[in-house]
Amino acid sequence: MPGQARRHHVVSRFYLRYFANDSERVTTVMLPGTRTFQQSIGDASVQTDFYTVIDQAGQQTDAAERALSLLETEAAAAWREVAAGVWPLGDAHRESVAAWVALQLLRGSNVRNSMSQLATHTLLLEAILGGRTRLREALSAVGEPFDDDTVNREWVDFFKNPIRAEVHANHHVQHLAAMLPRVTQSLLDRWWILTVFERKALATSDHPVHLVPNEEMRRTGRGTGIENAMAIHVPLTRRHSLAMCHPSAMPEELAMMRRDVRQSGVTATALYSNSCTVNNARRFLFHHPDDAPLTGFDLPQPREREVVLHAQLWGWINEDDRQVLLDAGFGPEDLAALLVISSK
Repeated sequence: MPGQARRHHVVSRFYLRYFANDSERVTTVMLPGTRTFQQSIGDASVQTDFYTVIDQAGQQTDAAERALSLLETEAAAAWREVAAGVWPLGDAHRESVAAWVALQLLRGSNVRNSMSQLATHTLLLEAILGGRTRLREALSAVGEPFDDDTVNREWVDFFKNPIRAEVHANHHVQHLAAMLPRVTQSLLDRWWILTVFERKALATSDHPVHLVPNEEMRRTGRGTGIENAMAIHVPLTRRHSLAMCHPSAMPEELAMMRRDVRQSGVTATALYSNSCTVNNARRFLFHHPDDAPLTGFDLPQPREREVVLHAQLWGWINEDDRQVLLDAGFGPEDLAALLVISSK
């Protein structure tokens, strides 16, 4: 549609400004660090039509992108306060920061990729558990041939040419809208620690909000989520980092103080902040052109897999169904490789 915004910032432009020089340029590092260049914050983290949805009339609209920009405008005012040395923030600005951090936890490509990969794995699991019997019923229900040769051919083709689900922007935006109030409140309920650095510099990334793993959950084989993360870390500017701590993770001496505290940063804290940033990046890291916050870090490969399935699924397939696959030259190693591909 004419006048519709198509270049969508997945990381807010106002936020990137706090890692840019006076010309509003940032240094962009492409993982695994083989390419580094400067670019305008107007071009950094842009994805075409990422939040373009289909409205009830069946037309493309940038309504979601415009709604997100309203939240970003409120957050930008809070960032100005932080940069000016105000802490703790007033209630309205604190809520704006929480909402922006919640937005970053929900808006990124990691969430959409997770949704797509979960849907792909669900399709695969349904096929494995239903086997050729369920496939035959499905073919019959839609009026397709369901003789043995057809069923076997379709069964093998499903694994050799698997379906990959792609979550549409509509589903992602609906999920974001449904979860945003709850996640925002969860962040507001945490203890906030602002760390201010005089000399050390911070970097940020295309996914700037990092969940610090919950070790108790990890030991028992469960994962870390937004509500049980021991801390949620985000670099606010090149000189400020924010830790949103779970009450149980607060040191006793800090837990006795008011909820939002400020502390001076040291070298070890800056290294920790930048390690969180590096570990949470998917494709890009950003920092001020005059800084070198990534020195000494071994940068990872770009992250494509958000969901990893560890189950030995070959053993879940009915023996007769397995034999049909084996006769077609598709074995357990191929299924294991398929799981990796479907997670990208």
